[in-house]
Amino acid sequence: MVVTVTDDHGRRFEGEADLRLVGEEREPRGRGVKRGPQAKGSPGSGLDFELPRRAFVKKYSSRTMSGAQKFVLLLASLAKGKTDVTIPVQDLQRAWGSMTERMGGKFNPAYTTRAKDNGWINTPKKGVYELRASWREIFKG
Repeated sequence: MVVTVTDDHGRRFEGEADLRLVGEEREPRGRGVKRGPQAKGSPGSGLDFELPRRAFVKKYSSRTMSGAQKFVLLLASLAKGKTDVTIPVQDLQRAWGSMTERMGGKFNPAYTTRAKDNGWINTPKKGVYELRASWREIFKG
């Protein structure tokens, strides 16, 4: 769940949180059960942004990811997971083009629209993208 908080100075903070009703018990988590991207050690154990870009995409992508999800993953790699870093679309297209097979084909501008529609990215100005705190939702299947 993404939570947005505004402080007394009007600054907005956004992040992920697991919330439950007060007094409600947590569901027990299964031990040793690996599902989806967790099986690769991805979002739950933290992402390794020090990996080279191709290795990062190989480690954290899956064949079931949509083009928009892969776009966000590539953006996350370039931005090192930071939500306040802007990346020009030309850099994303160049990075995508250097690994079209891994990315599932040629870059399609519709991926950016779908990523925005899902709330995973922002476009502070035309041709520039940045991650939103909710970007890790791309790993939820």
